[in-house]
Amino acid sequence: MQHWQVRQLTRGTGNCVYHAHSYYDIPVFDPSSRFVATHRMGFADRPIEAEDTVEIGVVEVATGHWQSIGRSSAWSWQQGPMAQWLGGSATQLCWNDRDDDDRFVTRLWDMADGRRRTLARSSYAVDPHGGFTLGINMARLDTLRPGYGYAGGRGARLDAPAPDDDGVWCQSIATGESRLVLSIARARAHLMEQLDGADGFDALRNYFDRASDPIFWFNHVKIAPSGQRFTVKLRFRTRDGGWSDEQGISLTCNLDGTALAVLATAPSHVIWYDDQRLFLWQRDAFYFFHDGVDGGARGQAIAPDVVTQNAHIRYLPGRPDVFVADTPYREEIRLFVHDESSGRTRDLATFAHHRPARSPFRCDLHPCPSPDGRHIAVTSLQDGGRQLYVLSCAEPASS
Repeated sequence: MQHWQVRQLTRGTGNCVYHAHSYYDIPVFDPSSRFVATHRMGFADRPIEAEDTVEIGVVEVATGHWQSIGRSSAWSWQQGPMAQWLGGSATQLCWNDRDDDDRFVTRLWDMADGRRRTLARSSYAVDPHGGFTLGINMARLDTLRPGYGYAGGRGARLDAPAPDDDGVWCQSIATGESRLVLSIARARAHLMEQLDGADGFDALRNYFDRASDPIFWFNHVKIAPSGQRFTVKLRFRTRDGGWSDEQGISLTCNLDGTALAVLATAPSHVIWYDDQRLFLWQRDAFYFFHDGVDGGARGQAIAPDVVTQNAHIRYLPGRPDVFVADTPYREEIRLFVHDESSGRTRDLATFAHHRPARSPFRCDLHPCPSPDGRHIAVTSLQDGGRQLYVLSCAEPASS
């Protein structure tokens, strides 16, 4: 296994200047692995209010140099403004913002010439080939799952338990035109069909037998490598109740809305592995799931003796048998790599001072590998405030 070195990439904690990358499952590195999309904030440890903004920038991995490129009033503690690089482009970056009419939109910026554009809907996931984005109702998400949606927006539609005119939206990057691919109402109806007799839904049948008028929402949209299919989490709870991983399912669907299927019940931290398989945490381990039109089929567990609790886990580009994972939701977080082919595990670093360990404004590492497999970006409270760190190795991951 390679030797990895840790460097603090951003600073400013002593002056209440904090930095983070958006999330672990989006392309925060540019295609050349030279820059990381980052946001800068001036406070910590409290809920985000509508007037709170962050500064959007890119940080050079080699030098730590920060370049400011914009601002956003649409962000969350766990996923930031979803600042990410566009697939199919070496220089274009997008992030979410709120416009003057309190609508969540997508800002586009080109590093090559500084050109800017705005798309009328916010973006959660970007097509790997750069043709479109997928988005959901972030105002609804903020209300029903604090810490992930955005404050200050309109149109949460809380009067509707499962609206038929809102859900997953597909938005053309070239034209800005959008269409509804999968409504929350259709997703709920599909789930209810499974409850009529499909195997593996006993816990959900019991839940809905007891639940009084549950409300539904979408979270965690992710696009398959081919760009032809996506997964989204459908969650639900009673209006005055809490939630757990049991109160959710992962769905898969084609981009034209066909072939809707339930991938898994009680899912967490779902990632596409290839166009046929995804992996996710389900109750006691991370498992591979095969995506099929009749539903997901669970396969082998990933390092069940090593990854013993829910975590953020990615595989290294060029080495799909090597996984990088953290140990979140604790004050001292380990980052390690595990090689499935050899069975070897190696600790990379330990990051301390992650207080609070659990809350809507906790700081997770969210490890994100670079496209060349030579860097891993994390956000940590190691120096007392949110800052970006990078772990680097001398050789490409494929060596």
